[in-house]
Amino acid sequence: MAEVSPEFLIGKIIALLGLSILLIYFGLKLKMPAIIGFLATGILVGPNGLHLANHAQVEVLSELGVILLLFTIGLEFSIQSLLKIKRLVLQGGSLQMLLCVAFVTPVALIIGYPFNKALLWGLLFSLSSTAMVLKLIQERGEMDSSHGRGSFAVLIFQDLAVVPLVLILPLLAGVKGDPIQTVLIKLLAISVAVAILAMWVVPMLMRKVAQTKSNELFMFTVALVCLGTAFMTAHAGLSLALGAFMAGLVIAGSPYAYQAIGSVMPMRDIFTSLFFVSIGMRMDLSSLIEHPVLTIGLAIAVMLVNVVTTTLAMKFTHLTNRVAVMIGFSLCQVGEFSFVLSKSGGDLKLLNASELTVFLNMAVITMAMTPLALAMGRYISPKLADLAKPEIEGPKFTCTDHAVVVGFGVAGQAVARACRLLNRSYSVIDMNPGSVQSFSKLGEPIIYGDAANEHVLEHVGIHQAAMLVISIPDPLATKRIISMAKTLNPGIHIVARTRFLLTKDILTKLGADSVVAEEFEAAIRVFETVMTFFKASPEQLPGFLKQARDAGPIDFREPTGTHQESNTTSAH
Repeated sequence: MAEVSPEFLIGKIIALLGLSILLIYFGLKLKMPAIIGFLATGILVGPNGLHLANHAQVEVLSELGVILLLFTIGLEFSIQSLLKIKRLVLQGGSLQMLLCVAFVTPVALIIGYPFNKALLWGLLFSLSSTAMVLKLIQERGEMDSSHGRGSFAVLIFQDLAVVPLVLILPLLAGVKGDPIQTVLIKLLAISVAVAILAMWVVPMLMRKVAQTKSNELFMFTVALVCLGTAFMTAHAGLSLALGAFMAGLVIAGSPYAYQAIGSVMPMRDIFTSLFFVSIGMRMDLSSLIEHPVLTIGLAIAVMLVNVVTTTLAMKFTHLTNRVAVMIGFSLCQVGEFSFVLSKSGGDLKLLNASELTVFLNMAVITMAMTPLALAMGRYISPKLADLAKPEIEGPKFTCTDHAVVVGFGVAGQAVARACRLLNRSYSVIDMNPGSVQSFSKLGEPIIYGDAANEHVLEHVGIHQAAMLVISIPDPLATKRIISMAKTLNPGIHIVARTRFLLTKDILTKLGADSVVAEEFEAAIRVFETVMTFFKASPEQLPGFLKQARDAGPIDFREPTGTHQESNTTSAH
């Protein structure tokens, strides 16, 4: 085996980085997501392009990207959050896959495929891209939105479903696979092991490591927990990525979750980018040129099928029309686990070389079109939702000069408390059926419905309301609700919640009178804590806080210059 010089490897890395930067830069100029640049880089440097990189090596590194992505998602999610969406995971995920398979399999039979191959095509098309969807949703800060949680729930089910699907493939090919009992025993053992890690081992280990105050040791420990759990789950027959997600859930319940996120974030972004490069490297340009109509037509057909079947599945779980359609567009692509299944199908002679190549090209195209599909979903979902009668559960409110509260989490309940203390009427809209039922029994004036629908807002008396408070963590819905409320009641005072300060101006232009940005409020709270710690007098503190709020986040840095000047003066 010929020895490869370091200069040769560095040269290839430079070429890979240079192409990535160039393509991403021009892509961003054209308002395209960075992911498209990575996919294009993979196509150019891959075995069917300039052949500047070895696909197998890049794929191994890219797997680390998916592992770290799912690990950070788990860190931010927690087991309690996962339990809240268990109905969506089980019902929504299973229905989505069943409907897709039920639609594709008969079509494949009509085309002329035998049943085992027709069923395999249905299974391949039913799996969406966890890495692609979560990356795009996370970039827009929509993980806590209704469609973000719904998409995540279905993706989790799909990842779990890969295990039985791998078991089914040998049966479809007429080959005996591993006994199901063996796999079930492994799954039970891994569940017990993860439970022990979560309850005893990891909390004790993280506490001991944190006491050393060594960032390097802490980072290595986090990497050990992440990769170790992923290795165990992969050994039991589950995916590495799902194991990493479980590791994130294990740490999420501890006080060390945020430090862990900070430790892995830089590595995650680098390796996740390599994942999208490796996906682009799968594209066979010669086959695409040979079969362009078949490949692109199949990609579009598969995306449409997934939009329809996923939307129907979400409707069965009683999500609103807007959210169901948005999830449908989010999950319309063919995912990375389909590559695993297709490779197994090829090894078992269920797919021939030509079919496998066309499938891989089609899958890459659907992934490349995902950002466009999400943009279409944001545009189309509200319009399609308005065509159907909205689901509203609860009494119609006839009060006037009241407050309308959208979302009844911690912030929404605080608004209700303020109204009760001031003897003001209020009405609440929430999209969590369980919460609506619970609070209705307590006498709260709450209804189930999607506030992004005009009829739902009218149901709670938006025309006569004095104030609208939007406390949901869904930026897309928040924008629509503000625009609609101002149209229905131009004089209403709107208070909107947002996670990021960057969106404050956007919401203000749409008609929000007050925007509460969580990151700015957190900065003010930290500012107040520091001032208190350094013994700011009770007389000074209110004035300092007012100055900080009036100055805004940019001017927070101004005192630094003054401080440096005073230090320089005192030094002389």
